[in-house]
Amino acid sequence: MGARVISTETTFFASYFYYMSPTFQGSQNRGNPKLISKLVYDATPATDYRSDLYLPMAPNTNGSAANDQGGFGNDPNYTDAAAFQAARRAIEDAWGVTSRHNQHPYMHVKFRNKNPGTIDPDDVIFMRASEMYLIEAEAEAMMDDVAGAQAALKPLGEERDSAYDVTIFNTKEKLMDHIKWQRRIELYAEGFGYHDHIRWDEGINLTGSGASLVLYQDGFTQAKPSLNDKWIFKIPQAEINANPNLSAADQN
Repeated sequence: MGARVISTETTFFASYFYYMSPTFQGSQNRGNPKLISKLVYDATPATDYRSDLYLPMAPNTNGSAANDQGGFGNDPNYTDAAAFQAARRAIEDAWGVTSRHNQHPYMHVKFRNKNPGTIDPDDVIFMRASEMYLIEAEAEAMMDDVAGAQAALKPLGEERDSAYDVTIFNTKEKLMDHIKWQRRIELYAEGFGYHDHIRWDEGINLTGSGASLVLYQDGFTQAKPSLNDKWIFKIPQAEINANPNLSAADQN
């Protein structure tokens, strides 16, 4: 399931691609390539083709990077200027990233524009078949049906990973850990993280992820939803003021 974005909904309407695409010609994403968690990526087998959608060795080209590792001379992955520039050009050639876009280790190339370097809109995905496999697998695991969860995971896992063996996830605990990882690698940046954290009652701790505390601030760590009402969306005060059927007592 998806939707065709009309031509007027470009960067001027803060489109999804303006924030997420590594090839969209917009100031926000040119300066801030979006990254997958280092912990999630490093758990990805080399035989899993999704590993190609994230670039752990992309050079950190932003001299003002919040982690103080931006620009040649600061990037610990490159001690040779020629190699640093060659890596940058190779990514531009392979993925359509323009020379105006910054690069960063663990950046994604999952959501690329059909016409890279433009503000042409692209279709936005709402639902994919892989989400259905993962929903079913999680439900089966939560009901302690190990065989059922394995059967639901098997088609997706084998499609993504040439060496996939679902039988090693042979307990509810192993299955749930694996399903959580599968959701994070498969559904990256598709809008599921918030609800996943609430459903699993898991907090946020970005230590070791590669994220910058300077950028994420309070979002770097958050206690789990059952202990933290910051996860709850508040009713806008304007709605309470305008709706005679609502009062301050109805506030979440």
